[in-house]
Amino acid sequence: MTDVTAIEALEPTYAEEEKRTGFIELFFDLVFVFAFTQVTTLVLEDTSAAGFARAALVFALVWWAWAAYAWLTDAIDVESLATRLFIFGAMLGAFFVAISLPDAYTDEGAWFAIAYFVVRVLQIALYVSGVRDDPVQRVAVTQLAPWFLVAPTVALAGGFVDDPWRTTLWTASLAIDVLGTLFAARTGFRVRVSHFAERHALIVIIALGESIVAIGLAAVELERDTLFALAVAVSLAGAAAAWWAYFDFTQLAAERALHSASEAVRGPLARDLYTFFHYPIVLGIVILAVASKKTLGSPGEPLPEGGRAALALGMSLFLLGFVLSRYRVRRRVAWERVGAALVVVVAVLVFEDADALLLLAGSVLALVAALAVEAVRLREFRIGLPGR
Repeated sequence: MTDVTAIEALEPTYAEEEKRTGFIELFFDLVFVFAFTQVTTLVLEDTSAAGFARAALVFALVWWAWAAYAWLTDAIDVESLATRLFIFGAMLGAFFVAISLPDAYTDEGAWFAIAYFVVRVLQIALYVSGVRDDPVQRVAVTQLAPWFLVAPTVALAGGFVDDPWRTTLWTASLAIDVLGTLFAARTGFRVRVSHFAERHALIVIIALGESIVAIGLAAVELERDTLFALAVAVSLAGAAAAWWAYFDFTQLAAERALHSASEAVRGPLARDLYTFFHYPIVLGIVILAVASKKTLGSPGEPLPEGGRAALALGMSLFLLGFVLSRYRVRRRVAWERVGAALVVVVAVLVFEDADALLLLAGSVLALVAALAVEAVRLREFRIGLPGR
């Protein structure tokens, strides 16, 4: 993602102040990752194109809420008593979001919308209070606050109407959030690079872990035989390949790109690489878990249409985040990852009658092959990265 030779040592700034992810942040993230994995329930209940779209929309709302707190906890002290109480309150709201998420499009959708509204409003209140002694960030947050208050209010209204109005209002809410970050939050937001990158890396690893748990729970009730064992092994290999795709090179390169960026562009770059482009990465992990579950159910039979759609869409979304990130930093296309996504999509479309296990295994092999080729091609850029 970034040419290591272009990375220069910078004078210590706000962004380089020592800060590690706190245990309360990890505790907070567990609740949100539970909400992420609840999206699989929405997908499993409706594997039509509209069902996938609704699941992606609900996931986007939850992701945006988590991302807002990632920015918040990067900027303020999370160890004070008052802040901890605020975060515990937000956790309670997020837990209700997670519990009610599978029913977001039913008559009980108001539960989801109310909990979501509370989580978002608490974030703005804590942000404004937490940066009151930092004039630059205080101005930035104040400019963004109206957008971040209107957006959850629109989402709240969506919980009390039926579709298609619910989808329309929730889409409008997300659009307001995105536009707010693009136009009202261009300057003033500082980034502690190591902490910010670590926070997002941890949410990815927790999401991978929760996906493994979800696959394991689905496997517990199944009959044990050789085909079952192979399906479990391939599903775990898929999770390992996803880990490789993120942590072997990309995560370190993204962090180095932020370190090398000037203070003026660091905020927008962090927004793009982490808030925007991590959305398809994590959503892809969640949807790929659906494909693995369906494969485990009948590994020796053709994968159902919904399972094939989950496999193609999940792999494409997962790799899209990396492609966008590399282009944003280096203006180069990650052709290996584009190729892997295309191979999976073509396989899903062409081999409709292939056994589910073979289709999943072929997709995992396509990803591993792409990563291996990429590792060789980019070896000169890897030299000098931490841990290399």
